Amino acid sequence: MSDRCSAGYDRIARHYERIEKLRFGNTLQRARLSSIPSLANANSSPHVLVLGDGDGRLLEAFLKYCPTAHVTSVDASPKMIEQQRNRIPALPQHDVTWIRSPIESFVFPTSTFDIVITAFFLDCFDASQLSKLLPRIADALKPQSIWYVVDFCEPEQGPRRMWAKFWLAIMHTFFRWQTGLRSRRIVDPRPQLRDLGFEPQSEQTFHFDMIYAAVYQRQSERQRP
Repeated sequence: MSDRCSAGYDRIARHYERIEKLRFGNTLQRARLSSIPSLANANSSPHVLVLGDGDGRLLEAFLKYCPTAHVTSVDASPKMIEQQRNRIPALPQHDVTWIRSPIESFVFPTSTFDIVITAFFLDCFDASQLSKLLPRIADALKPQSIWYVVDFCEPEQGPRRMWAKFWLAIMHTFFRWQTGLRSRRIVDPRPQLRDLGFEPQSEQTFHFDMIYAAVYQRQSERQRP
């Protein structure tokens, strides 16, 4: 993400939760947290990569379920990272490393993490950007790792699809105006995740099928077709 993008998220950081709730109430947060208990129970002391968590509400909830996790949180916005830091000290113990970096220049360590969390993050990228980014994230994950995706999507057909396309277009226009994001429409990352060897373990939908929360697990090489 560019300096303009980082500056844009800095501007809206204080208002991010308020903007979200004006349109969606608590739905986005319910989606974020829908599979957090199962993720936390999957490994007693996992190494976790959190990308673009924004104001840190997901990270805060995850650490309450799994306080022994070793977390690396990467965000391009210094103001968002500041908000994350302000949430975490209230917890009794934590091991969190914050990294301020645009995702394009972040150097992913190889085969390091048990879990990666991308909540309302992948929708910031267009198809070309995602085709480069997703393999980089995958390379940072261990065998049998878990990828937790929470994001917007377009229902397959009917009035819900038209309704979702309308609101998603408005949202993309707003964030392009504020942050200069290239993305103009939702690109579904799920087919590429399958191609990278991640199989869906569970999926829930919210808000008239406009939002989904999916847990993927990486197959071992011998399990792959």
